[in-house]
Amino acid sequence: MRTVSLIAAAGVVLFAIQPVFAAQTFDGLWASSKRDCRDREGPDSKTMIDLDNVIKGKPAPLVDRYENHCRIDRKTPAGDGLVLSATCFEFWDDYNKGVNGSKVTIKLAPGANGTIKIDGKPHLLCKRKDELPKAR
Repeated sequence: MRTVSLIAAAGVVLFAIQPVFAAQTFDGLWASSKRDCRDREGPDSKTMIDLDNVIKGKPAPLVDRYENHCRIDRKTPAGDGLVLSATCFEFWDDYNKGVNGSKVTIKLAPGANGTIKIDGKPHLLCKRKDELPKAR
């Protein structure tokens, strides 16, 4: 009985000293440069990711870029990142109607110093998800 207690205690100690790593969140507003983080109209590298988005009470994860609104159809873990299978639309009306979309794959991975990689290109955080206006 004493051996079992010692083994259990050793297991608890080992578990207690293991570092706890929080999975990096990909949600938020990202850009390839500080300059692109500025709030201005027109094409730039800003990418808004909301993997927990809900529209009219239904899950509607999305990746939104300038004139490229992507509905996430499937999320697949890939190492410490995600591969998103998505349908992208040029116009919000098409997104809402589900017409004229094109199928794409978007790869998300953690980057250095709090950045992420979107399709292999580094992006820095402009705003956390909770700092953004509520989605449509």
